[in-house]
Amino acid sequence: MNEPRLAILIHGGPGSIEAYRARGLSRAYPSDKLLLLMRESTRQAAAQQWRRQIKQFSPDLLYVLNLALPGAWLALWWRRVHRLPFILDTGDVNFEMARSAGTTAWWKRPFLKWLEVANQRWAETIVVRGTRHREYLQSRNYRRVEVIRDGFCQAGEISSADVATLRAKLGLADRFVVGVMGSLVYSARLNICYGWDLIQALSLLKELPIHGLIIGDGDGRSWLEKEARRYGVMERITFCGRIPYPDVPLYLRVLEVALSTQTNNLPGQVRTTGKLPEYMAAERFVLASRVGEAELLLPDCMLVEYHGEVDAEYPHRLAERLRALCANRSLLEARHSLKAVAERHCSYAVLSQQFSRLVASVITARR
Repeated sequence: MNEPRLAILIHGGPGSIEAYRARGLSRAYPSDKLLLLMRESTRQAAAQQWRRQIKQFSPDLLYVLNLALPGAWLALWWRRVHRLPFILDTGDVNFEMARSAGTTAWWKRPFLKWLEVANQRWAETIVVRGTRHREYLQSRNYRRVEVIRDGFCQAGEISSADVATLRAKLGLADRFVVGVMGSLVYSARLNICYGWDLIQALSLLKELPIHGLIIGDGDGRSWLEKEARRYGVMERITFCGRIPYPDVPLYLRVLEVALSTQTNNLPGQVRTTGKLPEYMAAERFVLASRVGEAELLLPDCMLVEYHGEVDAEYPHRLAERLRALCANRSLLEARHSLKAVAERHCSYAVLSQQFSRLVASVITARR
């Protein structure tokens, strides 16, 4: 088959999660028909550079990773002015997430809403990461919606000695480690940050040798540290900051239990979240809120009820489950079933095939 010329617009540099997704999805695509455009400077500079490169490459199709500038704007411009079709790949309901979390200034939200609706309306196909997201968009009369889930980092050989060395480096030898991985963004409206539930759960488990590990960074880290001091668990939490993506599989193997908590509202319900496939591929026992894609991918023994946007009782339910796991560690063996699920639904060997079929179908339909 004569594949179309494809340009992928990536809102991040070569080491970004977006770049890894783009390379993973397009791994089987002919390199001479593929252009990866990465943002390594300001939005304005990237817009000018991408516009020149798109013109020179003359693609048959654009693939936009995430609703951000300048890619989302350029896709609309090329579609309206040059009739160049594009596929939109998004993992969130951006406007609702900004409104719910309160992390975007109110005066920016109308533009964010317009940009999201315009891209969804003019895209040939909308690619989402979760089943609930597809159902939500289809309920709003968007019919061309496909699910291509988040992938995971393919790990090389990781020995028990490698894990033991990292545990010692982090001061976690002989500890029952419970952790989270993600962007630490504080929501002033909800008064929470990713990892808040871990800190509160630890405060209810002071009699047990459980230690928390938080992987990631962001403006919410100082808030989390303040909360850890307020709850008296600062000495039982290790903040290791942001780590290179290739190191993720090793760091996750330090954990006995990985937490994946989504709020039970629209932004939480539509997400797979990139961390969930990583946890599964690393065969970690996951405790996840019974929200969104986690409910479809994880066994029932790993799901915890969560109600509303901020569930004040959730840390108590989490603490009960952690106490049971710490007391009976044979329960952790359920984690060994997760790698096969991740390989079946989230490996780039599978996702890249879905990607290639989608690109071909879009071009065929256009012709």
